Amino acid sequence: MSVKSVWKAFRNSLRALRNGEFLLSIRADKYYMHIMYLFLLMWATILLSLQVDKTLTRVSDNKVAIERLRIHHAEKEAALVKLHSASSADARLKELGSKATLPSEPATLIKRK
Repeated sequence: MSVKSVWKAFRNSLRALRNGEFLLSIRADKYYMHIMYLFLLMWATILLSLQVDKTLTRVSDNKVAIERLRIHHAEKEAALVKLHSASSADARLKELGSKATLPSEPATLIKRK
């Protein structure tokens, strides 16, 4: 078999595919609906998998955002509790007539026993 005959057969096959005669030449015309159904089923599967992937990506992004918000909420709640307890301690000290006040700066050195 020469290169010229192989090229001619390949060119004829491409032309048959383009014109829709390929299925007729291999006697698969009676399975045309099955082939079309399989083609549509494959495309539907691909599209659904892309939608699922997009949804899972959005879910993971939302989980990260929820975790950030949860941390922010915990920080705000701790700050509110600190403000509440500091103000009540200051009020109690004033009620008792003590000259002690709340520290203006955090401790820099902690003594060990």
